Amino acid sequence: MYRHRTSRYRALHPGVGPSRWQRLQQRSGILLLALAGLATALLLASAPGYYRLDQLNNGRQAYMEAHWVDFEAVERHWKSLPVLQTVKRGDEPDVRRFLADQPLVTALLDRFEGRHLWIREGDRLVSPRDPDRAQRYLGWMTHAETAQRFEWNPSKEQDPEFGKVATVVLLSDRWLVLKRWRPGSPEVERELNIALAPNRALRMGLVRETDLERDNLRPQAWGAEPNLQADPRSIAYLPLGTTTKTNAFGDGWNLGGVGFDAQQRDFRTALRHQYWTAWGVAALLGAALLLGLWLRHRTRRKAVLDADRMASMTHSLKTPLAILKFRCDSLRLGRLSPDRADEELLKIGEEVDHLTTLIETGLRVIRGGGASGPRGQATQAWFEEVAEDLQPAFDLENRPLDLHLAADAGHAPLPSLRSAVFTLVENALAHGKGRVTLETWRVRRRLCIQVTDEGDGLEPHQVKALGRPFQRLRNRGKEGFLREGQGLGLSLLVQVAGQEGWGLTFASGPGEGFSALLEIPAA
Repeated sequence: MYRHRTSRYRALHPGVGPSRWQRLQQRSGILLLALAGLATALLLASAPGYYRLDQLNNGRQAYMEAHWVDFEAVERHWKSLPVLQTVKRGDEPDVRRFLADQPLVTALLDRFEGRHLWIREGDRLVSPRDPDRAQRYLGWMTHAETAQRFEWNPSKEQDPEFGKVATVVLLSDRWLVLKRWRPGSPEVERELNIALAPNRALRMGLVRETDLERDNLRPQAWGAEPNLQADPRSIAYLPLGTTTKTNAFGDGWNLGGVGFDAQQRDFRTALRHQYWTAWGVAALLGAALLLGLWLRHRTRRKAVLDADRMASMTHSLKTPLAILKFRCDSLRLGRLSPDRADEELLKIGEEVDHLTTLIETGLRVIRGGGASGPRGQATQAWFEEVAEDLQPAFDLENRPLDLHLAADAGHAPLPSLRSAVFTLVENALAHGKGRVTLETWRVRRRLCIQVTDEGDGLEPHQVKALGRPFQRLRNRGKEGFLREGQGLGLSLLVQVAGQEGWGLTFASGPGEGFSALLEIPAA
């Protein structure tokens, strides 16, 4: 025999319904609402990060536009040519002025005066003293002159310091000028002071394009304030800064600029405020959206539950009304003696009172989830009285109703328990066959109430489907339903059992009849 438990027994304090979490679990849309809330939370949680990244990019773009003139000034000074007539000794006043204005000039070659190579040494020009260096410089200048390019940068194969020092050879009508930018050198610091004068609104430097993607760059002492030079780490990591790719310094070099420390702090503070403002807006939107979804779910769920409860309540009135009609017909047809007629009139009045209580309790539950009725003792006499009220229906069907009642009593809301027993016995009478048995016994702190019949029984999948609203049973491969009705009686019973903390188990098998076990607190 297959058993299916629709409600697990749990002890509740008198007058206390299920916990808040249990009520949440009873709502079928909780999982869907949780998934929607999780997706919404992920989207809203990522929104401030994207907003911060967008504001960072916008700030860098605005910084680049505001200081584009400074980038052009540094690049223009890097590519500027000397205004010299001729060099005889290398320490002429105009030579000293030129070298003071061009700190990065390393060597000069006069294309007309004997093609003499001059090497810078401090604030003067001298003849080469290192043959290897002189040969390397002459080779670079020859390549630039042969290519007839105004700017020429040696390749990796031609420059042993490629990637560490930026080099350019400038070509004019008379002069070939070699300039070298060595990051961190005093010459670069003087170069930036001259190129960025008079405002000096930012700090600048060169950075390799590959260094922009590294995360292990170390700060350099020469890259800190008050120096105008910025080291690769500052250019790559500081938020208020930008880089531009230019061919003037050779392959792989980017010219970068960053704000001063005070500007960086102000920019970070503004970004932080914007980020947390975006978080606040996202949190408010998320809370409002989730609240709207929750209220919409509760409203729709309440409407469905109210409709189901109303339909179930009207279904539960069928048996009491049938019994009441039977007794009225007996009186109308004069089948009873005067004493028996008076007794039936009293029972009719009690039945009307029961119907009134049942209707009022159902309406109270639908309107506000109120209590399911006054609690009392379900004694052996109480069960016998319920069975006596059901006896006329069994007499109409010529079916026996057997009672095996223990002396122990249960404690429960009597109107709800009466409706539950009515539903179980009515289902056994309407859908079963043969003898119907109502039995009670006590197990520890609970009273077990079992109703069985001798019908054909149900398949396991049919037992599992019992208690669902509007669930009616079919025979496989056949048209129509096995039973009349709308499948609402047991659904109301399942709802009441879950609300009151009762245990409810259905058991059946093909050819083994049907059994329903209801567990309530013992008195």
